Amino acid sequence: MRRNDIPGQHELKKVFTRMVDQEKLPHALLVHGVEGGVSLPMALFLTSYLMCDFPKDGDVCGSCPSCAKTEHFTHPDVHFVVPVNSTKTIRKDQANTDRFIEDWREALTSNPFLSLRDWYEFIGIERSQGFIGDREGKEFRQKLSLRPYEGKAKVFIIWHADRMNPTFGNKILKNLEEPSERTHFIVVTEQPSQLLTTILSRTQRFQEEHISDDALAEFLEHKYGVTHERAMNLAFRAEGNVHAATKEAQDNDDPWLAEFREWMRLCYKKDLVGLFQWSERMAKNNRDAQRQFVSGALKMLDRCFRMGWIETPIPMEGEEASFYKGFAPFINASNVRQFMDLLEEAAFHVERNVNEKLVWYDSSIKAVRFMHTGKKAAERV
Repeated sequence: MRRNDIPGQHELKKVFTRMVDQEKLPHALLVHGVEGGVSLPMALFLTSYLMCDFPKDGDVCGSCPSCAKTEHFTHPDVHFVVPVNSTKTIRKDQANTDRFIEDWREALTSNPFLSLRDWYEFIGIERSQGFIGDREGKEFRQKLSLRPYEGKAKVFIIWHADRMNPTFGNKILKNLEEPSERTHFIVVTEQPSQLLTTILSRTQRFQEEHISDDALAEFLEHKYGVTHERAMNLAFRAEGNVHAATKEAQDNDDPWLAEFREWMRLCYKKDLVGLFQWSERMAKNNRDAQRQFVSGALKMLDRCFRMGWIETPIPMEGEEASFYKGFAPFINASNVRQFMDLLEEAAFHVERNVNEKLVWYDSSIKAVRFMHTGKKAAERV
């Protein structure tokens, strides 16, 4: 990754490059990212800068052999640990990053702003929960025992580290306490609270910065060739979510808009049979996907409330604009808080392994009531 391949993060980029230039890079870093953010690209940029033979002005040269290898994610001294699971051809007790490394390289090459859901879909485990488990530990120890082969150091990037189980967490703990010479761990997570406290205490944390609309719009213009007006509209709607903005810039719709629209349509019609079928379908998604649906639904409700009740203009086009225009009046002061509490409660129960089908059907029944409360309030205005 080159410096300009990542929108925003100006201060964090300066901090990372300065630490490398001054040879003060910690052996264990934790990059605390946000959903849809650039924590993984930042880890890749830091790694590329560390490995580059001729870094200059806070950026990689882009032409040396090390840059060529890090650009294609094939550098022998850069190792990845990512969540995986069993597939049709790989048993669960055989699943580790090395079995999926070619898929990982291909997925990163096609989209460096990869989301966890994108990765699961890419390797065909979208209905499963990815994990970093015991099988990873053996290969991890073997790689740790090797000295840097070509680069200045050896780097381990642990993506979505909150997916590691306690056994693997405890195995890497000793390495964080007593690191090998010229070895760096970059722990990337959106949920550091899910990590072992002993791991947190042995890493130096760096928080991903919020990306301004202007910075994101400028990035979209140069990266995808969209007009300035469209780039600003996309950035405004994305609210700092780079993954969502880049998907839209490539004309890929929000994957949860259609699902949310169908849910609200069934609630409006009081179609209990349809809502039960919808709940069954939603429950078939893994917990990560359901959590992403909740996050997306909360943003949609926020937009509807701002558009319909406090009349904040939000630029939209096509079917998305039609949906928001028709639905926004039903989300108002009489029900917006209840809807948001409902979704947060659903996410809470799903995370704690409550029967997802019951969670979503119960939430749907309550949503019917909230929907018609909002309808009555809108009719009185």
